[in-house]
Amino acid sequence: MCVDVGNNAYSFGRYFEPSNQTFLMSGYLGSIGFAFPAAIGAWAAVGHTRPIIAVAGDGGFCQYLADFTTAVKYSMPIKVIVINNNELGKISKEQRAGGWSTWATDLVNPNFASFAESCGAFGKQVNDRKVLHQALFNCLNMMVLD
Repeated sequence: MCVDVGNNAYSFGRYFEPSNQTFLMSGYLGSIGFAFPAAIGAWAAVGHTRPIIAVAGDGGFCQYLADFTTAVKYSMPIKVIVINNNELGKISKEQRAGGWSTWATDLVNPNFASFAESCGAFGKQVNDRKVLHQALFNCLNMMVLD
């Protein structure tokens, strides 16, 4: 499991119940976009011996969006879960906490599922909480063919 920084990492830490997983986290040292490149590195280290999952915010994932084609090219079986709120949410939260207006934190994102499919991978967009559990189950249990 590779986890990005930001609000998604807080939620991940608050709600995920680990059971024999190994984690890669950046330690919050200005490392937005950590999850996906870390997942590529994890794949380079362990190959197909175990599942690799990246949990990233939309802002972080977009910083390395072009590298997704590399993962597809080399058949890296990385599962990427993108939490999309169309903003750099942690920075917006810090701005509001400081009593300032939010500034330059809104994002214009692609449809990530369509992007994945255009690169030759599987993509699934989930907008309904009722189907989230099943969609995650299907994603995490999907077979990867070399």
